Amino acid sequence: MVTAFVKAHLGQLCSAYAVSMAGSLAGQLYPLATALAINGVLEGRYAAIGWLIACHFSALVLEVAAKMLDTRVFTRVYADLAGSFVRRAHEEGQDPSLIAARSALSREYVTFLERDVPAALFAAIGLVVSLSALFWLDTAIGLACLGLVLPLLAINRWLARHSLALNRRLNDRLEREVDVLRRGRAGTVERHFRALGAWRVRLSDAEAKAFGAMEISVILLFVVALMRLAGQEATQAGDIYAIFAYLWKFVAALDQVPPLVQQLAKLRDLNERLAG
Repeated sequence: MVTAFVKAHLGQLCSAYAVSMAGSLAGQLYPLATALAINGVLEGRYAAIGWLIACHFSALVLEVAAKMLDTRVFTRVYADLAGSFVRRAHEEGQDPSLIAARSALSREYVTFLERDVPAALFAAIGLVVSLSALFWLDTAIGLACLGLVLPLLAINRWLARHSLALNRRLNDRLEREVDVLRRGRAGTVERHFRALGAWRVRLSDAEAKAFGAMEISVILLFVVALMRLAGQEATQAGDIYAIFAYLWKFVAALDQVPPLVQQLAKLRDLNERLAG
Protein backbone atom coordinates (compact mmCIF):
# COMPACT_ATOMS: atom_id res chain seq x y z
CA MET A 1 0.00 0.00 0.00
CA VAL A 2 2.67 2.49 0.96
CA THR A 3 4.59 1.84 -2.29
CA ALA A 4 1.61 2.77 -4.47
CA PHE A 5 0.93 5.85 -2.37
CA VAL A 6 4.55 7.00 -2.61
CA LYS A 7 4.42 6.66 -6.41
CA ALA A 8 1.30 8.83 -6.53
CA HIS A 9 3.04 11.63 -4.58
CA LEU A 10 6.59 11.04 -5.79
CA GLY A 11 7.16 14.55 -7.17
CA GLN A 12 6.11 16.33 -3.97
CA LEU A 13 8.05 13.93 -1.76
CA CYS A 14 11.22 14.19 -3.84
CA SER A 15 11.14 17.98 -3.72
CA ALA A 16 10.79 17.97 0.08
CA TYR A 17 13.54 15.36 0.50
CA ALA A 18 15.91 17.12 -1.91
CA VAL A 19 15.83 20.39 0.02
CA SER A 20 16.21 18.58 3.35
CA MET A 21 19.14 16.53 2.08
CA ALA A 22 20.89 19.60 0.72
CA GLY A 23 20.60 21.27 4.12
CA SER A 24 21.89 18.13 5.83
CA LEU A 25 24.88 17.92 3.50
CA ALA A 26 25.78 21.57 4.15
CA GLY A 27 25.57 20.89 7.88
CA GLN A 28 27.80 17.81 7.56
CA LEU A 29 30.52 19.94 5.95
CA TYR A 30 30.50 22.40 8.87
CA PRO A 31 33.29 20.70 10.92
CA LEU A 32 35.55 20.57 7.86
CA ALA A 33 34.92 24.25 7.13
CA THR A 34 35.65 25.02 10.80
CA ALA A 35 38.90 23.05 10.66
CA LEU A 36 40.00 24.97 7.56
CA ALA A 37 39.14 28.25 9.31
CA ILE A 38 41.06 27.30 12.48
CA ASN A 39 44.15 26.17 10.60
CA GLY A 40 43.97 29.24 8.34
CA VAL A 41 43.73 31.70 11.22
CA LEU A 42 46.63 30.01 13.08
CA GLU A 43 48.71 30.35 9.91
CA GLY A 44 47.67 33.97 9.33
CA ARG A 45 45.31 33.21 6.40
CA TYR A 46 42.18 34.99 7.62
CA ALA A 47 40.37 34.56 4.30
CA ALA A 48 39.87 30.91 5.33
CA ILE A 49 37.05 32.12 7.62
CA GLY A 50 35.02 32.56 4.43
CA TRP A 51 34.61 28.76 4.18
CA LEU A 52 32.95 28.71 7.61
CA ILE A 53 30.63 31.62 6.82
CA ALA A 54 29.57 30.19 3.46
CA CYS A 55 28.89 26.74 4.91
CA HIS A 56 26.87 28.05 7.84
CA PHE A 57 24.80 30.46 5.72
CA SER A 58 24.04 27.76 3.12
CA ALA A 59 22.90 25.31 5.81
CA LEU A 60 20.71 27.98 7.43
CA VAL A 61 18.90 28.94 4.21
CA LEU A 62 18.32 25.33 3.19
CA GLU A 63 17.07 24.22 6.62
CA VAL A 64 14.57 27.10 6.85
CA ALA A 65 13.29 26.30 3.34
CA ALA A 66 13.00 22.59 4.21
CA LYS A 67 10.89 23.26 7.32
CA MET A 68 8.47 25.47 5.38
CA LEU A 69 8.14 23.02 2.48
CA ASP A 70 7.73 19.90 4.66
CA THR A 71 4.63 21.21 6.42
CA ARG A 72 2.88 21.99 3.14
CA VAL A 73 3.75 18.67 1.48
CA PHE A 74 2.97 16.27 4.30
CA THR A 75 -0.32 17.83 5.41
CA ARG A 76 -1.58 17.29 1.82
CA VAL A 77 -0.16 13.77 1.75
CA TYR A 78 -1.94 12.75 4.96
CA ALA A 79 -5.27 14.20 3.84
CA ASP A 80 -5.09 12.21 0.59
CA LEU A 81 -3.99 8.98 2.30
CA ALA A 82 -6.62 9.02 5.06
CA GLY A 83 -9.39 9.95 2.62
CA SER A 84 -8.54 7.21 0.13
CA PHE A 85 -8.19 4.58 2.86
CA VAL A 86 -11.58 5.41 4.44
CA ARG A 87 -13.33 5.34 1.06
CA ARG A 88 -11.85 1.94 0.21
CA ALA A 89 -12.68 0.54 3.65
CA HIS A 90 -16.34 1.61 3.35
CA GLU A 91 -16.56 0.08 -0.13
CA GLU A 92 -15.29 -3.21 1.31
CA GLY A 93 -17.90 -3.10 4.08
CA GLN A 94 -15.49 -3.02 7.02
CA ASP A 95 -16.80 -2.39 10.54
CA PRO A 96 -16.87 1.36 11.37
CA SER A 97 -14.88 0.85 14.61
CA LEU A 98 -12.17 -1.00 12.68
CA ILE A 99 -12.14 1.72 10.01
CA ALA A 100 -11.66 4.41 12.68
CA ALA A 101 -8.85 2.47 14.36
CA ARG A 102 -7.03 1.72 11.12
CA SER A 103 -7.50 5.29 9.89
CA ALA A 104 -5.66 6.47 13.02
CA LEU A 105 -2.97 3.84 12.45
CA SER A 106 -2.57 5.01 8.83
CA ARG A 107 -1.09 8.23 10.23
CA GLU A 108 2.02 6.11 10.85
CA TYR A 109 2.58 6.01 7.08
CA VAL A 110 2.83 9.78 6.89
CA THR A 111 4.96 9.90 10.06
CA PHE A 112 7.27 7.42 8.37
CA LEU A 113 7.49 9.50 5.19
CA GLU A 114 7.79 12.83 7.01
CA ARG A 115 10.10 11.89 9.88
CA ASP A 116 11.70 8.50 9.38
CA VAL A 117 12.62 8.57 5.68
CA PRO A 118 14.50 11.90 6.12
CA ALA A 119 16.07 10.51 9.32
CA ALA A 120 17.31 7.48 7.39
CA LEU A 121 18.67 9.71 4.63
CA PHE A 122 20.30 12.04 7.18
CA ALA A 123 21.90 9.03 8.86
CA ALA A 124 23.17 7.72 5.52
CA ILE A 125 24.61 11.11 4.59
CA GLY A 126 26.14 11.45 8.05
CA LEU A 127 27.79 8.03 7.84
CA VAL A 128 29.17 8.58 4.32
CA VAL A 129 30.43 12.12 4.94
CA SER A 130 31.89 11.40 8.40
CA LEU A 131 33.62 8.22 7.25
CA SER A 132 35.01 9.96 4.14
CA ALA A 133 36.29 12.87 6.25
CA LEU A 134 37.81 10.55 8.86
CA PHE A 135 39.61 8.47 6.21
CA TRP A 136 40.95 11.70 4.71
CA LEU A 137 42.05 13.09 8.10
CA ASP A 138 43.34 9.80 9.61
CA THR A 139 42.99 6.46 7.85
CA ALA A 140 43.48 4.39 11.02
CA ILE A 141 40.55 6.09 12.77
CA GLY A 142 38.42 5.62 9.66
CA LEU A 143 39.20 1.90 9.70
CA ALA A 144 38.31 1.72 13.40
CA CYS A 145 34.87 3.17 12.55
CA LEU A 146 34.37 0.57 9.82
CA GLY A 147 35.21 -2.13 12.35
CA LEU A 148 32.00 -1.29 14.22
CA VAL A 149 29.75 -2.17 11.30
CA LEU A 150 29.44 -5.95 11.82
CA PRO A 151 28.59 -5.91 15.55
CA LEU A 152 26.12 -3.07 14.98
CA LEU A 153 24.42 -5.01 12.19
CA ALA A 154 24.00 -7.99 14.53
CA ILE A 155 22.51 -5.79 17.28
CA ASN A 156 19.98 -4.17 14.95
CA ARG A 157 19.02 -7.47 13.33
CA TRP A 158 18.02 -8.73 16.79
CA LEU A 159 16.09 -5.50 17.39
CA ALA A 160 14.21 -5.82 14.08
CA ARG A 161 12.93 -9.33 14.87
CA HIS A 162 11.98 -8.42 18.44
CA SER A 163 10.24 -5.18 17.43
CA LEU A 164 8.12 -6.85 14.75
CA ALA A 165 6.65 -9.30 17.28
CA LEU A 166 6.00 -6.57 19.84
CA ASN A 167 4.43 -4.19 17.31
CA ARG A 168 2.03 -6.90 16.17
CA ARG A 169 0.74 -7.30 19.71
CA LEU A 170 0.53 -3.53 20.23
CA ASN A 171 -1.38 -2.97 16.97
CA ASP A 172 -3.77 -5.81 17.84
CA ARG A 173 -4.71 -3.79 20.90
CA LEU A 174 -4.95 -0.49 19.02
CA GLU A 175 -7.34 -2.00 16.46
CA ARG A 176 -9.73 -2.91 19.29
CA GLU A 177 -9.48 0.50 20.99
CA VAL A 178 -12.52 2.16 19.40
CA ASP A 179 -14.72 -0.81 20.28
CA VAL A 180 -13.41 -0.88 23.87
CA LEU A 181 -14.07 2.84 24.32
CA ARG A 182 -17.53 2.60 22.76
CA ARG A 183 -18.57 -0.09 25.24
CA GLY A 184 -17.20 2.06 28.07
CA ARG A 185 -16.81 -0.69 30.69
CA ALA A 186 -14.47 0.69 33.33
CA GLY A 187 -12.59 -2.54 34.01
CA THR A 188 -12.13 -3.33 30.30
CA VAL A 189 -10.96 0.21 29.51
CA GLU A 190 -8.47 0.12 32.37
CA ARG A 191 -7.06 -3.26 31.30
CA HIS A 192 -6.84 -2.04 27.69
CA PHE A 193 -4.72 1.01 28.53
CA ARG A 194 -2.55 -0.96 30.95
CA ALA A 195 -1.87 -3.48 28.18
CA LEU A 196 -1.02 -0.70 25.72
CA GLY A 197 1.40 0.76 28.24
CA ALA A 198 3.01 -2.63 28.83
CA TRP A 199 3.65 -3.26 25.12
CA ARG A 200 5.07 0.25 24.67
CA VAL A 201 7.38 -0.26 27.65
CA ARG A 202 8.65 -3.51 26.12
CA LEU A 203 9.29 -1.75 22.81
CA SER A 204 11.15 1.04 24.59
CA ASP A 205 13.20 -1.50 26.57
CA ALA A 206 14.22 -3.30 23.39
CA GLU A 207 15.38 -0.03 21.79
CA ALA A 208 17.23 0.95 24.99
CA LYS A 209 19.08 -2.39 25.09
CA ALA A 210 20.17 -2.02 21.46
CA PHE A 211 21.26 1.57 22.08
CA GLY A 212 23.26 0.55 25.16
CA ALA A 213 25.06 -2.23 23.32
CA MET A 214 25.95 0.17 20.52
CA GLU A 215 27.28 2.82 22.90
CA ILE A 216 29.73 0.34 24.47
CA SER A 217 31.33 0.01 21.03
CA VAL A 218 31.37 3.80 20.68
CA ILE A 219 33.31 4.21 23.95
CA LEU A 220 36.00 1.87 22.59
CA LEU A 221 36.11 3.90 19.37
CA PHE A 222 36.84 7.16 21.22
CA VAL A 223 39.56 5.48 23.29
CA VAL A 224 41.23 4.29 20.07
CA ALA A 225 41.01 7.79 18.55
CA LEU A 226 42.50 9.46 21.63
CA MET A 227 45.41 6.99 21.81
CA ARG A 228 46.03 7.42 18.09
CA LEU A 229 46.15 11.23 18.23
CA ALA A 230 48.25 11.25 21.40
CA GLY A 231 51.16 9.79 19.44
CA GLN A 232 51.02 12.36 16.62
CA GLU A 233 52.55 15.66 17.73
CA ALA A 234 52.40 17.19 14.23
CA THR A 235 48.59 17.03 13.98
CA GLN A 236 47.11 20.52 13.48
CA ALA A 237 44.57 21.94 15.94
CA GLY A 238 41.91 22.25 13.26
CA ASP A 239 42.41 18.63 12.20
CA ILE A 240 41.98 17.39 15.80
CA TYR A 241 38.74 19.36 16.10
CA ALA A 242 37.48 17.97 12.77
CA ILE A 243 38.34 14.37 13.70
CA PHE A 244 36.35 14.49 16.94
CA ALA A 245 33.51 16.45 15.35
CA TYR A 246 33.15 13.78 12.66
CA LEU A 247 33.43 11.01 15.24
CA TRP A 248 30.45 12.58 17.02
CA LYS A 249 28.58 12.88 13.72
CA PHE A 250 29.34 9.23 12.97
CA VAL A 251 27.98 8.27 16.40
CA ALA A 252 24.92 10.53 15.98
CA ALA A 253 24.13 8.81 12.66
CA LEU A 254 24.43 5.38 14.32
CA ASP A 255 22.10 6.50 17.11
CA GLN A 256 19.36 6.99 14.49
CA VAL A 257 19.39 3.30 13.57
CA PRO A 258 17.47 1.66 16.49
CA PRO A 259 14.41 3.98 16.24
CA LEU A 260 14.39 3.51 12.46
CA VAL A 261 14.52 -0.27 12.84
CA GLN A 262 11.56 -0.14 15.22
CA GLN A 263 9.58 2.11 12.90
CA LEU A 264 10.20 -0.19 9.94
CA ALA A 265 8.95 -3.13 12.00
CA LYS A 266 5.81 -1.13 12.87
CA LEU A 267 5.22 -0.22 9.23
CA ARG A 268 5.70 -3.82 8.11
CA ASP A 269 2.92 -4.99 10.41
CA LEU A 270 0.71 -2.02 9.53
CA ASN A 271 1.10 -2.66 5.82
CA GLU A 272 -0.07 -6.25 6.26
CA ARG A 273 -3.17 -5.04 8.11
CA LEU A 274 -4.18 -2.25 5.74
CA ALA A 275 -3.46 -4.28 2.61
CA GLY A 276 -5.43 -7.27 3.93
